[in-house]
Amino acid sequence: MANNNFTLHIFWFGNTQLNQKNGKTVKSNTLTTLPALIDDIKAKKPQDKTDTDYHAINIFDGFRADFLSKEKDQSFSVKFADIDADKLSDVIEEIKSTLN
Repeated sequence: MANNNFTLHIFWFGNTQLNQKNGKTVKSNTLTTLPALIDDIKAKKPQDKTDTDYHAINIFDGFRADFLSKEKDQSFSVKFADIDADKLSDVIEEIKSTLN
């Protein structure tokens, strides 16, 4: 993926933050590409996890995505390789476009 060395935080209270060189925070509801990425991560939750309400979703470039549930025992991680790269790239590019 072309977006090296980043961390993406999606917070329940309505902000999304991209940390790559300089941090950029935007309102999540302005990102048209974000729901597809969230849905992709939620779809990969283990069968024993039933909660789909998150406190935060943290994506660490090259490592994993952590879905931090509001219920601690419902949190889970997804391997970075299992995240839809196109959906992730779309979100990152959309956030970057707000810098202009």
